[in-house]
Amino acid sequence: MLISVRFHGRGGQGAVTASKLLAEVANSMGYYSQSMPFFGAERRGAPVISFTRISDEPIYEMSQVYHPNIVVVLDPLIMKVVDVFAGVKEGGTIVANTTKTPDEFVFSQRYLNIIAVDATGIAIKNDLLVAGLPVVNTPMLGALLRAQIPLEIEVLEGIVGKKFGEEGEKNVKAIREAYDLATVKLVRGSGKRKYPRKKKIKVEFPISTPSEGVAGKTKLWRDFRPKIDYEKCNNCLNCWLHCPESAIRLNEHVEIDYDYCKGCLVCTTVCPKKAITFEREVFADV
Repeated sequence: MLISVRFHGRGGQGAVTASKLLAEVANSMGYYSQSMPFFGAERRGAPVISFTRISDEPIYEMSQVYHPNIVVVLDPLIMKVVDVFAGVKEGGTIVANTTKTPDEFVFSQRYLNIIAVDATGIAIKNDLLVAGLPVVNTPMLGALLRAQIPLEIEVLEGIVGKKFGEEGEKNVKAIREAYDLATVKLVRGSGKRKYPRKKKIKVEFPISTPSEGVAGKTKLWRDFRPKIDYEKCNNCLNCWLHCPESAIRLNEHVEIDYDYCKGCLVCTTVCPKKAITFEREVFADV
């Protein structure tokens, strides 16, 4: 038996910790386990991948997981920029933090098990916040254990309760809530390649004209979207002064550049008139 798990998330959501916790649960139950992260120089908000392998025999493979049995998607918007279905085995499992139903997922495999849970909502409800942002790793592990994986939720709860100290009780509650609320369904896909390979591949390419680089828009990094109430705003420029991303512009009045706003919500804190509020990005028009 070899179970390979790939975690997709963003820096600060706990993807790396989730893969370590899963490996620790497996190890405490007598299995061999392995955990490793992969990320770039950017941290909070940037895409992060982490991997876990679980086996009843010693694990010698030390590479990334390219053909996982299970994929865990911690960020509901990361599927817009990352193909989380890539390499997933037929009949594999996708565990997604989403408000969608399993039937709304589109993929090229013939069939996959979809486990859907609103982990962000559960994290907010249980006050699992760091710097005002939801940390969804523990509820996602609770949902993951609804998959066909030989690990027990009681063992996970025990490890998390001991490891997280004062925060342990909230995390254990979130784990159990996600486990109970997750929707599990076997869903049929198209069974076709997402990008059909052409018979003829041209190898002669013209020299491109020098032009501007690709804009690194970061709007999909955020969980929350700030909103300005212009009836309360007195244009004091406090938000503009403190925005770490320079995502607030000065025109006739201050405006938020949603292409580059990462949702740090500093503006909502420094506004003296409380003119800036926020909403869940999954409900906003991006």
